[in-house]
Amino acid sequence: MSHRWVGYVVGEVDTKTFTFVSDRESFPSRHEYLVIPAVDERAGEGFKKVDVLAQVTRVANYSDIIGENLSLQELHVLLSRYDAAPKVFGNASVLGYMDEGEVRYPRSAAIPGQEVYVAPDDLLERFFTKEIEYGIDIGTLITRDEVRVKIDPNGFRRHVAIIAQTGAGKSYLVGLVLEKLLPMGATVIVFDPNSDYVMMRRNGKGDPTEFAECIDVYRPPGVRGRRYTNDEIGGAIEYTINFSSLSSDEISEVAGIPEQWRVIREAIDRAVRGLEGIYGPQQLIDELTNLATNADRRIAGGAERALTYVRRLLSYGIWGHRDIPLDDLVGPNKMSIVDLAGLQRKVSEYIVEKTLSEVWNRAVTGELDYPIFIVLEEAHNFAPHSNGGNVGFTIDRIAAEGRKFKIFLLVVTQRPKKISENVLSQCNSQIIMRLTNPEDQNYVRRLVPDALAGLMDMLPSVRTGEALVVGDSVVMPTRVLIDFPRPEPKSADVKFAEHWAKGIRGMDVDRVVKRWRARRKDL
Repeated sequence: MSHRWVGYVVGEVDTKTFTFVSDRESFPSRHEYLVIPAVDERAGEGFKKVDVLAQVTRVANYSDIIGENLSLQELHVLLSRYDAAPKVFGNASVLGYMDEGEVRYPRSAAIPGQEVYVAPDDLLERFFTKEIEYGIDIGTLITRDEVRVKIDPNGFRRHVAIIAQTGAGKSYLVGLVLEKLLPMGATVIVFDPNSDYVMMRRNGKGDPTEFAECIDVYRPPGVRGRRYTNDEIGGAIEYTINFSSLSSDEISEVAGIPEQWRVIREAIDRAVRGLEGIYGPQQLIDELTNLATNADRRIAGGAERALTYVRRLLSYGIWGHRDIPLDDLVGPNKMSIVDLAGLQRKVSEYIVEKTLSEVWNRAVTGELDYPIFIVLEEAHNFAPHSNGGNVGFTIDRIAAEGRKFKIFLLVVTQRPKKISENVLSQCNSQIIMRLTNPEDQNYVRRLVPDALAGLMDMLPSVRTGEALVVGDSVVMPTRVLIDFPRPEPKSADVKFAEHWAKGIRGMDVDRVVKRWRARRKDL
């Protein structure tokens, strides 16, 4: 074969692994891809020749002369008289062979003495890139910059999970996927709890991107201390909720009143029924105050306790006199980013639940004109492992049945152990980045087939910007070096030195020194 020779297969060989012997000039690095050409594979009553792809899992040096039991003096003598060149050997894991565009796992083993080569780029492309017109190019194989990896967006039809600890690069990856989906005509709604995606209309120089006109950013008013101003992100649309359109149960949910506090909820329900037209939290407070004074003792007590919770709603800047129509959020070749940063937890949950319920109701009645991708950042907060409330129930339902109605989830989380198992188990494609928490690692292992256990062992050592891609969106499990999107989503990591430097620059150093010296004298 024309590609680089490595060595020979040696020892006992099975269908899963083999050992090879090489030399100091020819040995491959760990994780490199190898090929054993012309392996005899069972085909009915006879055999056919197949090229078997494998990946190096271990490389080692061994010497028959230089043993570990020798003393230092004995080593000096041996090394002065003999050439103690080590034997280089390695272990490789069999990945399969290509047959009519499909990856097959061999039923026969290679034979000791067969030659081993570094796999050529064109063979790797057939294994790791689906031949599809609209493949999403996300990066390269970690051992081959020349081999591009494309994932099949049709693999998203059974939902996608992107799992990584903080700082591993998941926001970059999600931004890259969205950047590729949008020009295809996709409809995307992003729930963004940390303002990670609001800058996607601007490139690194602050100029509009080529898809800027396809993105709308929605922001609730009244949130202070945002990471980026409206001017910096290219403008935003106010996201408001018509308070008077909320049911009494929805008001109780947003106010944080548990379902079992029935008397308090009953008092809120009676107050809501006493209001007419357009009203806000203050009018509800006035009605509850009236009930606390004039209603029977039971309802009066409930109204009095309800006031403590409802008064909190006055500080939420999201209340307005109109809801955002769903038609404004959806449409072909359109991405709507709902910036939830700075909002109270219950308000964020309500926004997600309200939007998803409207999408669901439209979908099940056949009124959803386009497939919709729903991006759930920090998904473990909206669909927790237990007690997810209304929003958790809605997400579970979409995970289980949404694909039948053209609703598809892109679930993003750094704590897979904390997310609803019903949601993650429905994601037939997973993109997994670095995870060092043992509990999260074990949880992810349960999501993938047993044959991928070896890949899962790599999770703690995966570098920032690398990912393991498994499931329906790839031909076979693939380790990828992710491209950086344009523009790069900005995560919320604090740069300590920059912040401290700003504080020092704004400090009256002379005054601080004088105060310190005066304090020393007092001591």
